[in-house]
Amino acid sequence: MKVILADDEKIALDMLEMLIEWERLGLTLVWRAENGSELLEKIQELHPEIVVTDIMMPGMTGLEIIAKALEAGAAPYFVITSAYANFTYAQTAMRLGVRDFLEKPVDRDEINEALRKIVNRRPSERFNCAAVSAVCRTVRDYIDQNFGSKVTLESAAKEAYVSPNYLSSLFKKELGIKFSDYLTEVRMKKAKELLGELGYSIEEIATMVGYRDAAYFCNVFQKKYGVSPSEFRKWND
Repeated sequence: MKVILADDEKIALDMLEMLIEWERLGLTLVWRAENGSELLEKIQELHPEIVVTDIMMPGMTGLEIIAKALEAGAAPYFVITSAYANFTYAQTAMRLGVRDFLEKPVDRDEINEALRKIVNRRPSERFNCAAVSAVCRTVRDYIDQNFGSKVTLESAAKEAYVSPNYLSSLFKKELGIKFSDYLTEVRMKKAKELLGELGYSIEEIATMVGYRDAAYFCNVFQKKYGVSPSEFRKWND
């Protein structure tokens, strides 16, 4: 299996290369990258099965590289290294399908165990499938948690580290529904729940589910359910 190592510090690259048990694991080093742009270029050119990269690379972060590689159709397994424990970075990396997040200084046993697991994974366990699912899950979670705010395709794409165009096509392909339609579904479902609570006015509910224009909210609701919010509330009182 072909491997690319990436770090902006030469000593860190030297250390990684020395620690990895190349022959025992059946791995071949094909490139050492020292910045994010170079790494992404070499991933697309050399098609490695494994990439071991620092999460904070100049020019492009490890998270951005993972997302852009996925968007470009590349599907290596990523092992992320970091000089400091950062739960947010680790959590985002895992959402993007990364299964191994190692703290620096990298331990010999840990790096080789992470690589051994990758080598022994079944062919069906491709990173690309896991990452696609992770992107969709990240976006759905983002919508579910922020539907009352100004959620857009662009803001959701930024959350998942992918481009809006890619997210739009991916969402439709994987979930069978357009991004905008999914957002509306979530908002309308919540609106139905809130209409059952008499303490909120129609205008307040509209704002709570992300609509600043109550009249527009009512139009969307009626188009979706065939009745106005007021009628729905009266019939379900």
